[in-house]
Amino acid sequence: MTSTDDRMTPEELAAWQARKDAGRATAKSIEVQVAAAMAANPEVIDGFRLFCARMDVYSIRNAMRIFGQNPKATHVQPRFFWGGYGRAIAEPEAAIWIMAPKVERKHTKEVESPKTGEAETVEESYKFWPVEEVFPASATVPKNGPCPFCDTGEGQLCPDTCPVMQPQDGRIPSREDVTEALRKVLKQIGGFDASVLAALGDDPLGEYSDGVTWGTVTLTKGAAQGRKPKTRRYRFVHTVDMSRPGVRYAIAGLGVIWIGPYELAREGEPALQVQYGDNVTRAWELSHAHTWDSSRTVAGPHAPILNGVEFASTSIIYPTTSWDYFSPWRAGRARVPETTAQQMGQIVRQLLEHYHALPEADELDKEGARRRARRRAREAQEEVNRLAEQEARLASQRAGAEQRVAENRALAEQ
Repeated sequence: MTSTDDRMTPEELAAWQARKDAGRATAKSIEVQVAAAMAANPEVIDGFRLFCARMDVYSIRNAMRIFGQNPKATHVQPRFFWGGYGRAIAEPEAAIWIMAPKVERKHTKEVESPKTGEAETVEESYKFWPVEEVFPASATVPKNGPCPFCDTGEGQLCPDTCPVMQPQDGRIPSREDVTEALRKVLKQIGGFDASVLAALGDDPLGEYSDGVTWGTVTLTKGAAQGRKPKTRRYRFVHTVDMSRPGVRYAIAGLGVIWIGPYELAREGEPALQVQYGDNVTRAWELSHAHTWDSSRTVAGPHAPILNGVEFASTSIIYPTTSWDYFSPWRAGRARVPETTAQQMGQIVRQLLEHYHALPEADELDKEGARRRARRRAREAQEEVNRLAEQEARLASQRAGAEQRVAENRALAEQ
């Protein structure tokens, strides 16, 4: 019995088990119904293959179970996963039942030996397929703040255009892959005749679907002596903005980080600027509008929060930057603690690798150079104007001095 079971009353445990049993029965029944429908109508197999790709990490058989319970589902994940995305389940009744991967467990028990009559310890093993409930994105809402992907308010349903609501970009299984899954599901009720695939013609699908492409960054935290380090994976989507220029990384469960060319970079050193959150410049202006306290920083919208520390302002990254000492700012009047800064450094390093590998990376660099050139031109023009004004003042002063010279010489000669 698990620790969760230990916290339940007998009535609660019975209700929980009944719900699991009902979910398992639903998953198995739906799977057979969907498989039988595809066997009877093989022309729908290609459309189902695209649905499988959009379900990304789920097996073909679990995709059947998901499709049978909610054919309009796009992005589907377990409850704990949505929690890591900074989202809450708003519609628990929208649960979809699937079968989790097979689990093998072992246990020991004491039995009486038939030969000696004495107790002896034996080990037994058993296998089972646990049932699990997952939820479509349409049943979730942002929690603890607006959605970092579309800025929808906390507790409100995101629009269909939000990346979280859209299908994921995954591999499309082959017709043969689906055929094998259909055979396994239908083997008890007549099987599946694969020869019908020949009537489908050429495969109209490519290798990958056209859903949203999610990236992944990994954070490794130190562990106590004798224990393994803890690893957490964050998923993100990126948006390239040439007008800025820069790339906005919206990271589920963390916040927003912008990366782009640093407009004030020194000549010959193409630095990048890492901005924590959106609208950091405006946040800085607000923080200084009344107090004029240069030590105070205000976090922008969707500022990343790591270890309870809210990051603020920006970091300037030169090619030789040491990530042990880049000292980012936190919201308030202090630097980020060293351990947390190093962990954020892990994340930013991976985002920098992604940034440099983008097809638009060269154009971003060129646009950054153009921005720097325009700024340098403005600065140079300001210097020209300043010198011209200075020259005009000097010319006026010289003319006045020459006039005084002439006047005084004339008086001296009288």
